Amino acid sequence: MGHQRLSIMDPEHGHQPIVYTDDSGADSAVVANGEIYNFRELRKQFDLPEGRTGSDSEVLLQLYQKLGPEMCTHLNGIFGFVVVSEDGRQMMAARDHCGIKPLYIGYGADGRVWFASELKSLVDQCERIDEFPEGHYWTPDDGFVRWYRPEWDSDEYVPRAGLEGLREALKEAVRSQCMSDVPFGLLLSGGLDSAVVGLLLKEVLDERGEQMWTYTIGQEGSPDVTAARMMAEFLGSKHEEYLFESAEAFDVVEKVIYHLETYEPELIRSAIPNYFLARLAGSRVKMVLTGEGSDELFGGYLYFRDAPDETAFFKELRRIFGHLHNVNCQRADRMTMAHALEGRVPFLDPNVIDAVMAVDPALKMINGEERPEKWALRTLFEGEIPDAVLWRTKAMQCEGVGMNWVAELQAMCEDKVSDEEFATAAARFPLNTPHSKEEYYYRSIFDKYYSGLDKFIHVWEGGCRAAGAEWKSDQYTRAGLANVAQLGKGLGKDGADLELAAGKP
Repeated sequence: MGHQRLSIMDPEHGHQPIVYTDDSGADSAVVANGEIYNFRELRKQFDLPEGRTGSDSEVLLQLYQKLGPEMCTHLNGIFGFVVVSEDGRQMMAARDHCGIKPLYIGYGADGRVWFASELKSLVDQCERIDEFPEGHYWTPDDGFVRWYRPEWDSDEYVPRAGLEGLREALKEAVRSQCMSDVPFGLLLSGGLDSAVVGLLLKEVLDERGEQMWTYTIGQEGSPDVTAARMMAEFLGSKHEEYLFESAEAFDVVEKVIYHLETYEPELIRSAIPNYFLARLAGSRVKMVLTGEGSDELFGGYLYFRDAPDETAFFKELRRIFGHLHNVNCQRADRMTMAHALEGRVPFLDPNVIDAVMAVDPALKMINGEERPEKWALRTLFEGEIPDAVLWRTKAMQCEGVGMNWVAELQAMCEDKVSDEEFATAAARFPLNTPHSKEEYYYRSIFDKYYSGLDKFIHVWEGGCRAAGAEWKSDQYTRAGLANVAQLGKGLGKDGADLELAAGKP
């Protein structure tokens, strides 16, 4: 068992593998990637002994010895882990409820089974590799068993709850995810979601008498940077930002694809700013909170404006939530861990997920200016967050960080692919054939490192998230958001709109 540790809980003593010897003298060991936020509560609940270390991962070994694989239903955290006995006959592996942390399983020619957090670790070791499904555990006897079965993820479920208790659930998730023995901060995008996390985080840190640290990425004058500066001043945080140029974005494309392990263009575009942001934050702290996951719970993407009814709205939430492990979670985890930084996601706490998915979709439906996207979340914090941020139009990160950099990036990619090369796209890549020179360029880089591993790539139907919905929407195309000018609403001087119509901040 091997483990490269990012030391957040008990840096001095929590080294892995953690090994226990039972009464018969046999050893068992655990390696884990992630955090178990409720490990102290689990020790009390199941009358477990105090750990030999201060590491939250140690409770996994204790629980396995007491409960076996069914322990997963009691865990609140982000994780991929393996527990194994000394002789290898008793073992299990598991992944968290929605795939916030990655895990792969590989099968060797000699019958051995391998597990790893990254695809690249298994490429030269195994005859066959599969993604370990989110919300499952695995044992040699039973294979994969789904342990995460939320009530709301059913065709028969009808959400009818109000907004009561949502703020409290979010506050508790933020509080529990502040668990750390090292300094940490907040990725402040300038959007609603990170502003909500920031507001709740400030309440927690004020109780503890600690300073807040915030980090932002973007181009000068962009909506994200403008809004993040407003919010950082409002929160009183120690704020840092990195302002990137379009040429820098092109220069890191290969590194991003190597760490991200995909060629999906929408994901790569959004990962590039994440890469710069994680590099900045990772040079200062070891852990950050983020606003990831809110859009999949509240229907924050602009194409939800065209949802025909509440049933279709909720069905679409379930669809895109089911892809989180290959999209938002993959991007957030891979870009942060590339810089020895752990990203935590309060909106994806299982208790928060249950509470928000129970809300009547009538409270989430979009109705023009009066009921914009994520109205339900915005109303919970009205009067607590500056209006320019609270009511700001939703922007995906690749859009909000700068208005023209994606077009410039695409042009740079096109310059690297000749017409003759692009003409071979169908023959060279018969599966998920690139539709543009940008896509061809990304695919060529992926093929350099992960040739033949196309099955791991999540490709949205129609080339973008919106294209897979039951309804048609002109908000997004394969190349990105159709109208970027709307993203500057209310962010100019004295509440005016930023001048974005020309495609430049």
